[in-house]
Amino acid sequence: MDKKRVPLPDYLKRPITPADDKSAKRVREILNKYNLNTVCDGARCPNKCECYTNLTATFLILGKTCTRNCAFCNIAQCAPDEPDEDEPRNVAMAVKELGLKYAVITSVTRDDLEDYGAGHFAKTVYQIRKLAPDVKVEILTPDFCGSYEALYKIINYRPDVFNHNLETVPRLYKSARQMADYETSLNVLKFMKTTVPDLITKTGLMVGLGESLDELYETFCDIKEACVDIVTLGQYIAPSKKHLRVEKYYTLKEFEVLENMARDAGIEYPIFSPLARSSYKAAQTYLQITGLTSC
Repeated sequence: MDKKRVPLPDYLKRPITPADDKSAKRVREILNKYNLNTVCDGARCPNKCECYTNLTATFLILGKTCTRNCAFCNIAQCAPDEPDEDEPRNVAMAVKELGLKYAVITSVTRDDLEDYGAGHFAKTVYQIRKLAPDVKVEILTPDFCGSYEALYKIINYRPDVFNHNLETVPRLYKSARQMADYETSLNVLKFMKTTVPDLITKTGLMVGLGESLDELYETFCDIKEACVDIVTLGQYIAPSKKHLRVEKYYTLKEFEVLENMARDAGIEYPIFSPLARSSYKAAQTYLQITGLTSC
């Protein structure tokens, strides 16, 4: 018999985006105008209200359905449609209309495509550079099945930040990321930094899936060895009862302990918070690393 699920603590609760908020309405209008998706909606991100009211969003390209079945994720998992050839330009148009200075682009995993969707990422970066050249671009990619050829397509168009999430500690991949491999993901990060040493790299982790502190520290050490610049870490919140159960809700004090552990492991830019997600404080951290005052 399953254990009783622990209710969501108050400090993790966030309001739904108000329907009458002008900024949030503007974001939705532009997304609809260009037929675009966001991970904010697809993954039920708890920060959606904050982002939309600040006239920003994390764009989700290559459709709304994923070819993998990660047990923590709310993205639909079924046979995907063919990529929309107009999507890269439409994303760039939306970035321009929203007046973004820092854009974050992610995607579903597309193992069905010959290049795993890398070319679509490259086209999107190209179009943003073309239509809004002053915008800084961060991409959060799947592992492309570890294909160096796919990663070179990304390198050729040089995003400002390359992000790929490890998500959890190695032991929990069998339950959380059944179709992924920890070493493959780690090697993607290593390859990007080794090939382009001045490229800012980034990864993200969740806690609350049953990991131990020792496992987290070892993962922080692996990340440091891969020379990753930025690490985000947030609390896993189950999207529904069908998803992996939360084994533990970490307190605010425990997040401080985890951040100190990461710094001890050599992580220079840990962004740790219960509601931290992959794009959490993305622009601010980029400015901190580059020493710029604005994007």
